[in-house]
Amino acid sequence: MNRKVFSLTLDLERGFVGPVVAAVLHTILFYRHFGNVSPRKHQALNTVLVDCPDVLAAVDARVDELVQGLAPAADSRAQISLSFTETKPRRAWFSKSEEEICWEEWIIAVQSRAARADHDPPRQLAAAEDQARRAMLRVIREMDRSKDHIPLIASATGSPFPFHIAVAPISGLWSSMIKRAIRPGAS
Repeated sequence: MNRKVFSLTLDLERGFVGPVVAAVLHTILFYRHFGNVSPRKHQALNTVLVDCPDVLAAVDARVDELVQGLAPAADSRAQISLSFTETKPRRAWFSKSEEEICWEEWIIAVQSRAARADHDPPRQLAAAEDQARRAMLRVIREMDRSKDHIPLIASATGSPFPFHIAVAPISGLWSSMIKRAIRPGAS
């Protein structure tokens, strides 16, 4: 099975990183979760989210981790990835186990800019909404184009494919590692 990797780059003011990244992740999950999900309107950016408690909790936790890892007063970069896996049986000589095989991964690189003194809130909101809309349209176009790598769905219950969201800071690696060591539960 061929693993498909997609990448997006977002350049946002720090205050809009969380809502825009969440909107993009929810767009991906809405089209690839394959479980029984329904849409829910997101008020901040006028977008649609997946209305599933497990999905909401996973996305919120990782987006919060991403935002916490960004420098509050300076420009910084970070990366968040969303991968979908398929669980397959793995046979050994005297035992059976399962392995997860990744079949699709989305890598979202985020360039966060500090708020400028001459900021115009309505214009910044419009720019963030525009960037979120363009990213979501790109996600949908890529998904429509690339369907041949999706494994067969073997189960009709729940979501047939587990997903994993991971956060990795790109710049300020040492400072973010120290922050995580000092702050308990921020790993």
